[in-house]
Amino acid sequence: MNTIKIEFLKKELKKLETKSGVIGTAIVDRNGLLITSTLPRDIDGRKFGANAATIFDAIETAITTLGNKKVNNLTVEYNDCQILALSADEQIILVLLLKLEIDIGLIFLEIEETIKNIKKLE
Repeated sequence: MNTIKIEFLKKELKKLETKSGVIGTAIVDRNGLLITSTLPRDIDGRKFGANAATIFDAIETAITTLGNKKVNNLTVEYNDCQILALSADEQIILVLLLKLEIDIGLIFLEIEETIKNIKKLE
């Protein structure tokens, strides 16, 4: 992915990060390679992204037993945080680290806008 596209993606992530309750964000490819992130410094973005992509892929594989279904999003809650992973397009997964008490409905509106903008890059 070229530098101009990566800078565009980073700007999109920074918009999300300004929302209350968003701790950090990342965009990874389906292989788990980190494209860009706004994660806090104490989180290894490469490991975070690789693990999120692996979990997302595992859930996609698991639901194939239910027929030809598509995973829209995956939410994992732990301690006082949650991870939200969404398919932005065929190659990109958007991952957010959120506070547990966040209003998920409001953040989904912002996420939908971000995903629309990501799809414009194709």
